[in-house]
Amino acid sequence: MVKIDTEFTGMIGVDYPIIGAPMFLISYEELVVAVAEAGGLGAIPLPNFKTVEDLKYTLGKIREKTDKPIGVNIHVSGKFEWEDQLALCLDYGVKFFITSLGDPKLILDDVHAHGGRVFADVISVEQGLRARERGVDGLIAVASGAGGHCGTTPTTVLVPYLKSKVKLPVVAAGGISTGAQMASAMALGACAVITGTRLIATHESRANQAYKEAVMAAGPDDIVCTDKITGNPCTWLAKSIEDFTTRPELGSKKWKDLWSAGQSVAQVEEIRPVGEVIGEMVQEYLEVCQTLSGSVSTG
Repeated sequence: MVKIDTEFTGMIGVDYPIIGAPMFLISYEELVVAVAEAGGLGAIPLPNFKTVEDLKYTLGKIREKTDKPIGVNIHVSGKFEWEDQLALCLDYGVKFFITSLGDPKLILDDVHAHGGRVFADVISVEQGLRARERGVDGLIAVASGAGGHCGTTPTTVLVPYLKSKVKLPVVAAGGISTGAQMASAMALGACAVITGTRLIATHESRANQAYKEAVMAAGPDDIVCTDKITGNPCTWLAKSIEDFTTRPELGSKKWKDLWSAGQSVAQVEEIRPVGEVIGEMVQEYLEVCQTLSGSVSTG
């Protein structure tokens, strides 16, 4: 089997530098296991779980089906039982943590003691430098066009900017649904990519059928970025928020009717198994690399 060797795959122990985005109300055990078994890193967002017992159930289900590395998105803030969540994740062998809210330094010692790594979501060089000061192992470059919370700088600019100024490993997030897009991110200096929007329209996603069909039908112009839903800039399928009036409480079922997605809906045309999506990304990545290599001549 072909493997893709990068700083990230060596650090985490996966075959491919592809992370399945930890998507709110979408990424659960089915999606995590499918990404892991396909050679990438499956990840869950801890805000998906109302109680620590709910999280324990899901981690148990994951470990029943795969022993491969998995990751989590942890919010280190007073809104969440993050200390108990962290302890449970470490007990279940989670090796990769993405921090989005709060100080990543709070979890570093425990994660490192268990052989894990901590990467911080950032949307700017300023945030990247602060994260480096806190001791993180790497950065998630959340660029414009990403599904969910995002920045305003495109991947093609943000990734090399962070690499040159912060000098930590950088994972590219935003507008990556294909192997060609993955190759472009790696050429810019990324050690891995996060794909989320493409995985919404898969059999293993917990998105409902209407959500999946809306992602397939949408184009880049159907994605809007607004801070009125969560209080921070976030991308949504425009039609799903037309009637938005009041932000739902955390844990409310109303969130299921607000559909987040990124501009790479442009590359989503059908609902498929996760394994096929990852396999196609890898194959296209290899073909693009070979094509580019073949375009170089000397003499």
